[in-house]
Amino acid sequence: MAPLFGGNDDMKKVGEDMQKLSDQIAALQQQLRAKTSEADSLRTQAAQSAGASVALEDAQAQIEVLRNQLKEMQSNQQSSTSSADLDAAHAQIQALQNQLSALQQSAGGAVSLGASGAGGLAAGATAWVTRAGGLPLRMRSGPGLDQSVIDRLQPGSKMTLLDGPRQADGHAWWHIRIDDGKEGWVAGEDLRSQPD
Repeated sequence: MAPLFGGNDDMKKVGEDMQKLSDQIAALQQQLRAKTSEADSLRTQAAQSAGASVALEDAQAQIEVLRNQLKEMQSNQQSSTSSADLDAAHAQIQALQNQLSALQQSAGGAVSLGASGAGGLAAGATAWVTRAGGLPLRMRSGPGLDQSVIDRLQPGSKMTLLDGPRQADGHAWWHIRIDDGKEGWVAGEDLRSQPD
């Protein structure tokens, strides 16, 4: 009977890949615990102070970064050789992703936003992409995660808010125009009323 992965080199490579994946999962789990604790603390503060809503938004943005990292890991893992160990790692990633989703939904409901939206955002105002997290913000053709990405706005990018917020897919979406005149929709969690 031929070896499952073609030989010792293939087994060694699978073992190394599994160790890397395991290390990445452990690091993300540790970050998740820290962000969960931070979000819990911010929810308590939000009950006492309206100013905590901006900090809670930052925590949510960081949670979104973790979720995207997990999706990328999951995508990379699915393209590698399958085995019982990889299936177990996939199950761990899925469980962690579910925890992140639950945490984001819980954190999102903790603070009641006024009619103008979070952090003083309102139609007609200027906004900036937050530098927290350091990732570009996707500008989409419409409000929703199923809409096509038409641009990526770098941290610190300035824009005009044309309309919003509109709730879709767990996000508050804003219709925006950037300096070159291009228009689209962005999730408001990464927007700030002042550059940071």
